[in-house]
Amino acid sequence: MYRTRIPLGIRIVVAALLLCAFAPAYSQSAGLVNDRGWFVQGDTVIWGWVQHNGWWREGQRANITRRSVGDPLGDVRPNRTEDLDALTDSMLRYGYPAFEHNYGLWYDRRRDAHDAAPRTDPNVVPPFLEQPWARSDSGTAFDGLHQYDLTAFNPWYFERLREFAGLCDRKGAVLIHKFYMQHALLETPAHYVDFPWRPGNCIQDTGLPDAIPAANVFYDVSHPVRRELHRLYIRHCLDVLGDFRNVIHLTSQEFTGPTDFVLFWLDEIRAWEKETGKHVCIGLGAPKDVQDAVLARPEQAKSIDVLDLRYWWINADGNLVAVQGGQEIPGRGLESGAWQAEQSPPERIYAKIRAIRDQYPGAGILDAIEATRQQSWAFLMGGGGLLVRGQIAYPDFADPSEYIQPAGVDVILPTYHWIRTELATQLPGMRPADVVASSASPTWCLAGPAGPWLVYALEGGRFSLNIPAPTGKSAAIWFDPRTGSQQEAIPSDEAEALTFEAPSSEDWALYVPAPR
Repeated sequence: MYRTRIPLGIRIVVAALLLCAFAPAYSQSAGLVNDRGWFVQGDTVIWGWVQHNGWWREGQRANITRRSVGDPLGDVRPNRTEDLDALTDSMLRYGYPAFEHNYGLWYDRRRDAHDAAPRTDPNVVPPFLEQPWARSDSGTAFDGLHQYDLTAFNPWYFERLREFAGLCDRKGAVLIHKFYMQHALLETPAHYVDFPWRPGNCIQDTGLPDAIPAANVFYDVSHPVRRELHRLYIRHCLDVLGDFRNVIHLTSQEFTGPTDFVLFWLDEIRAWEKETGKHVCIGLGAPKDVQDAVLARPEQAKSIDVLDLRYWWINADGNLVAVQGGQEIPGRGLESGAWQAEQSPPERIYAKIRAIRDQYPGAGILDAIEATRQQSWAFLMGGGGLLVRGQIAYPDFADPSEYIQPAGVDVILPTYHWIRTELATQLPGMRPADVVASSASPTWCLAGPAGPWLVYALEGGRFSLNIPAPTGKSAAIWFDPRTGSQQEAIPSDEAEALTFEAPSSEDWALYVPAPR
């Protein structure tokens, strides 16, 4: 007999992996995360996939700070200078209500060839991936343009972030703002040669090495110049985005750095909040040992609103897979979701997310997996909020001005639309609940204090629930996550528990309204 409670052996393993010294008291992140850990706009849940931005080249993935000045095909269109209003509408239409942003790997497309040669002229090729820092009027960087001034900031870049954040606030979407882009600091020379902080690319003496790896030096804030440059940049990002509620702030894309840098970054944000009287939504995304070390510090932990869990997972054998922070390990495989998709089946995803939800009931949860339909549902049923699904790519555009359905989102659209249209105000009051009395296969439940109940049966079949029987107009329904179709769910007449039989051996969801 399969019990909905996580089996004892897995519970012990997960508890041993996850337990910190205490469970921090989470703040309310200006209303984006409610007390049950869901991302919300007012009383409506924001749930779904996350669009991950493009890092280089011209297309197939949106980037909100890509600028196509000089492009003969037109400036404002998908995969060039994005129409931010149309892009946010597209996100909400196609199942990914959040956008994960970081600055690009380089400024101009001549580096798309991934060579590491210096440019002998300033004849740049658009569209450009604008960087956060402004150019000075002196010197020559490796890309043939003027050197950067790391104490000055690119107004076009930050105005785009401001505009996008405003649209998210107004429409009920989310901007996940990554301050840094670690990918430039590791892996290949081509990623690093044009990096604004590299010696020769800026007018400041940053103390960074001329060649990779450069991550640990970049994160070492004992260097007075680097410390001040980080401080100025962090505060400028907050000054621009600090008035918007639907922005989640995370340290870096692919962050595998040390605890000390996370604490520095977090303390700068907390100091800014104290000085301004404002509160921003702070996410903690880091290797598990770094995450645990931060959460073990009461003052810092109480500022964390969101936990980003993409840097570790539980494989099919029930073993923890987790890199150590500060080892200059590239984060590409960790964040792409490829490793986890192969090694972490739905049951393990549920166990991981459920354990975090139980331990930190008020924290919003992010993760990154390949996200099959079953994996996405396991994430939802464990209490997960926003799921980064690898790279969401746009197909070729028949009409270059139109945002059409990205590839792969058909997997989640029936569930996404059902939640938005019928469960949007119910889900914020629900959390994982152990009400399944028996089932033949993995079966999980989300429930409010007195209902409603949302049950997901991974392999269909028969299961029993310890909940009140629906009466009158409070009829239960089956939801087909493949098609979005619904049908009445009639329980069998059994005395001890409410029993249902799924329409097939495929995965099904059951919704039982609260008694009236």
